[in-house]
Amino acid sequence: MTEGTQVTLLRRMTRPQGQEATGNPLTSSRAVRLALTKAANDTVGLILTVQSVAEETTDLDDMLGSLSDDLMLVGLWRADHLVGVIALDMEMRAAVLEMETMGAVLAQPAENRVPTRTDKMLCDPLVAAFLSAFPTAVAGTVLDGWIDGVTSGDRVESVRAAGLVLSDCAYRIVRLCVDLGVADRQAQVVMVLPVVKDVVETVAEPHETADWDATFQDAVSNAPACLTALLHRFPVSLATAQGLQVGSVLSLPGCTVNSVRLLSPDGKGVAQAKLGQVGGYRAIRLEVAPALQLTDIAEQPWDMAASEAESSGMAATDDALALADRSGGLQDQPVDISVQGITPDRMPDMTDIPHDPDIR
Repeated sequence: MTEGTQVTLLRRMTRPQGQEATGNPLTSSRAVRLALTKAANDTVGLILTVQSVAEETTDLDDMLGSLSDDLMLVGLWRADHLVGVIALDMEMRAAVLEMETMGAVLAQPAENRVPTRTDKMLCDPLVAAFLSAFPTAVAGTVLDGWIDGVTSGDRVESVRAAGLVLSDCAYRIVRLCVDLGVADRQAQVVMVLPVVKDVVETVAEPHETADWDATFQDAVSNAPACLTALLHRFPVSLATAQGLQVGSVLSLPGCTVNSVRLLSPDGKGVAQAKLGQVGGYRAIRLEVAPALQLTDIAEQPWDMAASEAESSGMAATDDALALADRSGGLQDQPVDISVQGITPDRMPDMTDIPHDPDIR
C-alpha cells in the first residue's frame, strides 16, 4: 500500500458523519427505489433491484392508454374516494407467489395469465408496506405529499372500469422497472395518482369596520312608509251619495283643520296632524294630539235607543258609500270639502314646511 493510498483511506475514515449524504442529496427516484426495495424484503423476503424510475404527468385518457391489460390494478383510496391505482405485472405477481409458496424466485419466466383474487391477496402485504414507506421516503423531494393519506382497496377489474370511476384531471405516473435477479426476469410496478396542486395561502384583506348603529338607522329611515291622512269620516244617505257630482260641496260639521289623523295600512292611528298647504299642494303637519274634553256623565243623560239608532244609521250609510264606490259613482270624481267655512283654496299656508316638488 502506497503512501497516497493510505492518505486516501485515512480521509474516508475520518470524514464527518453526514458529509457524504450532503454531497449526494436524496432524489425522488432514489427515494422510490428504497421504498420498494425495503417493502419487498420486509414482507415476502424478495430481494430485488429497481433498475429505473420514470415519472410523467398526463391527462386521464393518456394515463389509461399507458396501462396494459396484463396489469393487476389495485385501487388507491383517499378520503373514501377512488383517486388512483397501483399496478403489478405478471412477473411481479409471480415472484411474490413463488416467494410465498417456495421461498425463492424460479429461474423461468412467469406464465401469462389473468390476475386472480389470490394474486391480489398475496400481494396485499407488499403493496401496503410500499404505500406506508413511500411518504417518509420521498419527504423533501418533488413527490412530497403526493401519496399522503392514500390506502389500498379492492382490485379494479380492468382499465376501462378504472376510467369510469377516476376523475378527469391531471395524473402523475411513476413507473418502476425491477430486476428480480434470476434468469434475467424483469418486472414492473406502476403507480398512478392525481397531481398534487400547490396550495397558495392568501391573506384576506381586513374589511372596513362598519358602523352598524348608523347603518341600521339609515336603513330604517330610508324604508318606505305608506300612511293615509284621514280628515273626517261621517255617514250620508244613499240618495246623497248617488247625487254627488263634480263641484258638489260637503259640509263637515264639528271638523277643523286640526282633525287630521294619520292611519297605518291596517287602519291603526299613528299620529295627529294639521291640514294646510305648501306650494299650492295640500299638506299636513304633525301636531300634538289635543287634550280630551271630558264632561260629567250625569249632566248628559244616556239615550240607549238613540245611540243604537245612530250606530245603525252609520252602518247603513257606510254600506251605501261602499256600494256607490263600487258602482263607479265616486271614483275619480273631485269633491269640494268645506271645513267650518275653510275651503281648499283658503287652507292655512304652511310656509315653514320644506317643499318637495315630487310629492303629489
